[in-house]
Amino acid sequence: MKFVSSLAIAASLIVGGAGATAAFAQQNAKGQAAPAPQRQVKLSNEAKKAIGELQAAVTANAPDYAQRLAAAQAVAKSTDDRYYIARLQLDHASNIKDNAAVVAAAEAIIASGGADAAETDRLRRGIASAAAGTGDWARAEAQYAALSAAAPNDVDLLLALARTKIGLNKQGEALPLYQRAIQASKAAGQKPEEGVLQNVIKMALEQKNSALALEAAREAVTLYPNKRNFQNLVAVSNVGGDDATVLDFARLRYMSGLLGSGRDYLALAERLDYDNFPGEAKAVLEAASRAGQSTGPQGAALLTKVNGRIAEDRAALSTVEPKARSAANGSMALSLATAHAGYGNFAKAIELYQLALQKGGVDADTVRTRLGIAYAQAGQRAEAEAAFRAVTGPRAGLAGLWLAWLSQQG
Repeated sequence: MKFVSSLAIAASLIVGGAGATAAFAQQNAKGQAAPAPQRQVKLSNEAKKAIGELQAAVTANAPDYAQRLAAAQAVAKSTDDRYYIARLQLDHASNIKDNAAVVAAAEAIIASGGADAAETDRLRRGIASAAAGTGDWARAEAQYAALSAAAPNDVDLLLALARTKIGLNKQGEALPLYQRAIQASKAAGQKPEEGVLQNVIKMALEQKNSALALEAAREAVTLYPNKRNFQNLVAVSNVGGDDATVLDFARLRYMSGLLGSGRDYLALAERLDYDNFPGEAKAVLEAASRAGQSTGPQGAALLTKVNGRIAEDRAALSTVEPKARSAANGSMALSLATAHAGYGNFAKAIELYQLALQKGGVDADTVRTRLGIAYAQAGQRAEAEAAFRAVTGPRAGLAGLWLAWLSQQG
């Protein structure tokens, strides 16, 4: 299965000719850079001259910029001195389009202690985006961690931090972040992203957390009912129980196109033949052929066998029905209904499943499951949903899978 990443890396930080903080400016709703805030600074007397010379070097893109920067840094005394020098560094880095220097300057602005909360936030986002874009996951992690700590319910930051964890091969730390992002989305009245749910499934399986994988798969198929999510749900569902339950799970995989090989088709057909449903066994073997899945010599032999039984089996259906109706319990009606369904006689199958429920003496949830299948095959969706929802006990999980499959049908 293929799972997608939910993190979109931001564009380059470099903005030619921009002011010091414009390279990291937030974007407004129309995608235009928000103006950088102006901040009054008070430079120390000791640093004024050197900082003025540095500013002139930046404006002129002078070749002695590095020397002027070192000289200004050497005499800086105050927070404002260091802050303004770092902003000039950012101007210069933006002018020469040096991405690494832009990031270093932004880090220097933060380290100066002179940036306010809003500017610090913008700078951290810019640094993190640039670092993630170049695969510098450790630097991105540090910045996204600080940003997320300040805004713990920001979904985008949680997802970005999770992506850095994956980049650093810290999947154990990424999974809880994805879970938090899902909860934060719900708290904000939004659907969790489909890709996030798929990432949770993948990582939960890798960490052998099958319960979490199943929970995420169910949520994904509920919010985004498509074949891919249904396939994930079936893959992580550990459907067990008696032979009848396992058989109905195989029927689900067959009807949803998820039997993966000719061997799977053959195993289902053999089971159906063993249970005395030759019509359904024949349908499965023919479906394998249409799907290009070879069942080999065994499949060919089985098809010959069931073809030889079908005429007699069909003829027996009408003679057995009176016995099923007069029987003390619904066992014969259940078997007869399933045989009719195998031949595509869904209306008769529905009638006999209902009879089996009325008579009792059978597992009601098995009957309800198969009744739902027959309704679905007959195109009676509402009735199928009602039958599946009535299933309780050990078969409830299987019925839920059938409901998920039904949700994808047109």
